[in-house]
Amino acid sequence: MIQDWAKRVFILANLVGYWGILPWLLTLAADRVDRALGLPRIPAAIAIGIGAFFLAAGLLSSLWTVVTLYMRGGGLPIALLPPHRLVREGPYAFSRHPLYLAFTIYLVGWGALACSTGFFAVVLPGFTLLWIAYSLGHEEPVLTRRFGEDYRTYKEVTPFFLRLQRGCPGPSVLFTLAYSFGKIILRVFFPITVVGREHVPKAGPALIVVNHACYLDPIFLVAASDRYIRFFTTAEMMHTSLGRWLFTRLGSISIHRYRNDPQGVRELLRALKEKEIIGLFPEGERSWDGNPLPVSDRVKKLLVKLDVPIVPAQIEGSYAVFPRWAKIPLPGRIVVRFHPTQCPPFSEEKIASLLAKIAAPSGGRTALLRSPEGIEKLLWACPDCHAIGSIFTEGPIIRCKECHATWRLNRELILHSTDGKSIPLAKLSASLDEEEIFAGRDSLLSIGKVDLLEGRDRLRLTTSGTLSYQKGSLSIEDHPIPFHNLRSVTIEGKNRLDIGFRNGERIRLRFRKDSPLKWQRFLQVRSQVDV
Repeated sequence: MIQDWAKRVFILANLVGYWGILPWLLTLAADRVDRALGLPRIPAAIAIGIGAFFLAAGLLSSLWTVVTLYMRGGGLPIALLPPHRLVREGPYAFSRHPLYLAFTIYLVGWGALACSTGFFAVVLPGFTLLWIAYSLGHEEPVLTRRFGEDYRTYKEVTPFFLRLQRGCPGPSVLFTLAYSFGKIILRVFFPITVVGREHVPKAGPALIVVNHACYLDPIFLVAASDRYIRFFTTAEMMHTSLGRWLFTRLGSISIHRYRNDPQGVRELLRALKEKEIIGLFPEGERSWDGNPLPVSDRVKKLLVKLDVPIVPAQIEGSYAVFPRWAKIPLPGRIVVRFHPTQCPPFSEEKIASLLAKIAAPSGGRTALLRSPEGIEKLLWACPDCHAIGSIFTEGPIIRCKECHATWRLNRELILHSTDGKSIPLAKLSASLDEEEIFAGRDSLLSIGKVDLLEGRDRLRLTTSGTLSYQKGSLSIEDHPIPFHNLRSVTIEGKNRLDIGFRNGERIRLRFRKDSPLKWQRFLQVRSQVDV
């Protein structure tokens, strides 16, 4: 087995030789052709712009090809590190040899910057004929021996050079850029330690179930696994043209959280049938305090019915770097643990055991001290005196305006009180018992104004004002809000509460200042809805 350091040296040597030395030698040869044949030079004013464009296009196409080969095939376009799986997705859906085409585009840029007519008249055509002959005479026979009938079928449906078409399966160019630059950013700001990478399947179909405490969790999981993973994304994120364009190209599967969504389930099954790897956050939303959330019975039943391997995974440290109530992420270390793969068939007991492996607090520690601003959305009542809406922040200080309890938050999200006691934020938040705090309360008013939006898939603003609960009735000003036949009460983002009804309708309460978590817990107590 090739040692890691030897792999890196070999890859670096290939990069320097293939993308640096070889183009340089070809331009030297082109210069000699120009002199020998007395060919005119290309005007620099034209050549520089053209050269820069083709260099960028060639590099981007090459990066797309290499990332697709690595994430879908588990290898690189290098003899000693070949892919273990035949790749048909991404650029390989357009051409059987996308890397050679990308490199040819890259060479056009070199020739233009060299202002060489001989490069385009003699050198580039000659080099193109060489890689065509090499591909047909050596590379394709090798691939046929390695992949057999699969490659012969692939040859029948995929052209040697290029076939233009709308859309293709697998990693997109946008995903490639996000993955490539994301790996660099993560290495600097969010270094990831991976445990159990050997449990990640090299190819689908497979499902990875993972805890969810942070917006960045999908990025951490993809970076840790080095696999193209498609995630469920709430349909709310795809209502705009930009959202649809962005999340579709990142491979997201749209799902409605407030009602049954058979289309989302069909898309999941179709992706698994096409041997994709799917990432699923069974909790359905990000944890507010880093503690695991309950998994709904609907999700458990879906997992039981699946006929593909399931990999439990746990992300540690992501809550600290970007809590749901915070405005910005802070640098910190991340640990991603992949547990052994579980194979079908599944029973309710097996799924419960599988989910228990990921049900642990996320925790973590940041490199910088975090401001507690926004923590009142999590601590919707004072942990000491249980006064609702009494928590506020002053710089680094957290206070209760009723009992005057005071805390400071450290980098591990541990609260230190003025009496010398320390308690993790997750434990303190979990001590807020909504049954006890809301017991006997017949009324509740919002802090600040609340916007009411109504509809189904598309919502429209109906009214704004103070949200009020009085003796079983919910309203904003004089506008009554239905409070019967509820199906779900879920939080979108950190300031929006979506209430779904059994008939498919929904309403959204958009809080300008108050905590949606407080109202979710209150409505859960009053309606006994599984949130």
